[in-house]
Amino acid sequence: MHPLEQLRYVARNWESGDEFPAQEVAAVLADLAAQSPVTLVHSCRRLIEYFPSSGPAWWLSARVLAGGGVVDAIWEAADELAADPTGGLLGGALVPAGVGTVAAPQPSGLVSVALRDLDGIRVEKKVANADLVVVAARAAGPSAVLAGARAIAMAAAARGTGKPVWVVVERGVLLPGPLWEQLLARVGAPGPLAVLPLGDVSAGVGERGLGALSEVLAAPTCSPVAELLGWKG
Repeated sequence: MHPLEQLRYVARNWESGDEFPAQEVAAVLADLAAQSPVTLVHSCRRLIEYFPSSGPAWWLSARVLAGGGVVDAIWEAADELAADPTGGLLGGALVPAGVGTVAAPQPSGLVSVALRDLDGIRVEKKVANADLVVVAARAAGPSAVLAGARAIAMAAAARGTGKPVWVVVERGVLLPGPLWEQLLARVGAPGPLAVLPLGDVSAGVGERGLGALSEVLAAPTCSPVAELLGWKG
């Protein structure tokens, strides 16, 4: 199967889940880099067109193109996503905070695993029964976060009753300003995702741990490569 067909196959399968298949995508892009590096720009753009609201799809594409399409750089970026410490840091922040119950509407796989592995913390479905609401960002920029519409509604309900809301910004979710603006321009509305009002957020958890959300959103780890700015898909 040609790598571009493989990419399409991976994208179709991914539609049924919410986790970015970084290793599978990296394998396809590495094959392309070895066989036909001139097609990488087109392939990264096609990946983004499949899933324009996915921060990791933009992040990996930016890292691949910034690395000049070198195979080692592609695998390095994918391995970074796989080695994301954010889940462990979320758990490490919850325990000393004395939280007993957490509501995590529309959680990512990382958030689900992190909460499941914590002793003494119960996951609730309703805000009324929870001490804290945890929202998984699907993409983020310097001053805003994209999340599931139901999670956003529950965050608003939590803040309305004075309960704290933490936003989890996993590695690869956060984009620099120019890429974030490109993402927003491609996200349809209304839809399953929406921008979370930052006034509803108490704190953020990123790959450096718990802190003010503004601090978490200030440290993207990919660059705004020119190949992903302003193209018409």
